[in-house]
Amino acid sequence: MARHEDLKGQVAIVTGASSGVGWQSALRLAEAGVKLCVTARRRSALEQLRAEVLQRGGECRVCEGDVTVQEDVERVVRECVAHYGRVDVLVNAAAVQSYGHFDQLPWEHITRVFDVACFGYFRFARAVLPHFRKQGYGHLLNIQSMLSAGSAPLLSAYAAAKHATLGWARSLELELAGTGIQVSNVLVPSVSTPMFDHAPTMLGKKPVPVPPTYDVDLVARAVVRLARRPGRTSVPAFLQGRLMLWLNAVAPSVGKALLGRYGERMQTTGTPLHRPEGNLFAPVAEGVGPRGSVPPTPVWLRFTATLGIAALAGGVL
Repeated sequence: MARHEDLKGQVAIVTGASSGVGWQSALRLAEAGVKLCVTARRRSALEQLRAEVLQRGGECRVCEGDVTVQEDVERVVRECVAHYGRVDVLVNAAAVQSYGHFDQLPWEHITRVFDVACFGYFRFARAVLPHFRKQGYGHLLNIQSMLSAGSAPLLSAYAAAKHATLGWARSLELELAGTGIQVSNVLVPSVSTPMFDHAPTMLGKKPVPVPPTYDVDLVARAVVRLARRPGRTSVPAFLQGRLMLWLNAVAPSVGKALLGRYGERMQTTGTPLHRPEGNLFAPVAEGVGPRGSVPPTPVWLRFTATLGIAALAGGVL
């Protein structure tokens, strides 16, 4: 496993950087000395991120672009290489999701979720890999989801896209063995990002993440750790991370019963909301920055939930 403990001077492209995990990961990488090329559809949001990076003494170039547009992807990589002379790390973080029962989701929502959250990763990887191969090194760092290894009601398209993306990343790791190019993944739990503030919903109610919710910085710090020690899959959360993977392996009926019975209720509020499109096809003004309207779950509640799930699992085993 390659080690790059000192990140100072490395160059990273961060997609989906206008909010959430992409924004916070860019900030943490900048603090570690990484030179940034940040990209997303909202230039004004990226300029705000750039200003914050500069305030912290970092370097940042803004390249507006859409991960579903091949010309945009190629231009972002080209501009980054032209400005910095190379690219060392690609952080794939762009994502969208749409809430609704599978048979009630518009077909164009399903294909758009795949186009952003799966094929967007593919496009950027194909654009940077020639540079990595020429250099003899590089790092593809993919922001995945716990849904890459699991499931949830109302998010069938997103879960399917993330299953596909994780399978792709693992296959790519095998293809690139011995080339000096590393592949890493972060399995992200529910985090306090603005994604839930601008995701479309077919339910007529405000969506919220499956609890518990973690602070987005949990993932950003994991990104920096992987940048320093690439070639791994990180699961930074315990309750909605390592514990759930273990539970799915030894007592899958517990999680299935919980999400099957309460999953929809966990992800919706009583607040009426008409948002059939959200930010799926066009950027919106809301949701700039790392954190959204849903705060992280207090630690004591996460601890209580852990005990409850452990008790349920103990009753099954």
